[in-house]
Amino acid sequence: MTQRSSIDREPYLRLLDLCYEVAQSLKGTKSTVPHLADCQQLAGKLFMHAASIWWLAQGTRAPAPESVGGADFYDFPSVAVLTRVALETYLTLFEVFLEPETRDEFEFNHALWQLSGFVLREGFVPSDPSLGEWAARSEGEIEEMRSRLSTTQKYASLSSREKKAVLRGKRRREWPAVARAAGFGEETIRRMYAYYSGYVHADGLAGAQIMQASTRQEQSRFIEGHMHLVMSILAKMILGYEAKFPEARRICEDRPADCTLAQVYSGVASRLP
Repeated sequence: MTQRSSIDREPYLRLLDLCYEVAQSLKGTKSTVPHLADCQQLAGKLFMHAASIWWLAQGTRAPAPESVGGADFYDFPSVAVLTRVALETYLTLFEVFLEPETRDEFEFNHALWQLSGFVLREGFVPSDPSLGEWAARSEGEIEEMRSRLSTTQKYASLSSREKKAVLRGKRRREWPAVARAAGFGEETIRRMYAYYSGYVHADGLAGAQIMQASTRQEQSRFIEGHMHLVMSILAKMILGYEAKFPEARRICEDRPADCTLAQVYSGVASRLP
């Protein structure tokens, strides 16, 4: 590859490294936060997406088409999709693990988050008889999640219609809450979410941008913009961990320059309308 992204790579790597260390600070520790392992899963997921974006930013060398000896390009559509997933992962981590102020609120959010995924297994009858025990265990886990939900005060405060939706594993996202979680203005987060979803669902704008970015320089410029957003997401994850967990706070105290960098990128995002 002859053209590289013009983004300053050092701050991205510093935030990526601090994200990993902050998340790892909780490994093997006992915490008052229940289901901490699930929190770690999301933090690890965010780290992997951000790390993959870093490697895509180096450029892609494809062996096809063979007729011209392969192709060199910057895969900014994949970076856009990963950016959307990174944003979604951070929002979920915040809503489920970092934002709840009471044990009841956490129990409701966590059980609903789990149910929203596990409910896909409900009613599944495996063709292989040896999987019968696994299927039965899955049904039992789903019912346990529903039981946890239905015993919370938050569930009791819902309308009858809302309760039915919750027990089907439907997570409803309120945009003002999303804006608060992401640290953006409500209009900004709406447009950003819609834009990145367009790359996931292959809408007309995404297709047009892919066709228009015909040079490596243009492709690299798109990646640069996506990476700036990912840096803000990493920064918010780091600061959220720092505020919630003493172990993560000590990591940040030992790395004041990197923590300040996280505050800067978090602040940049927060100033958007």
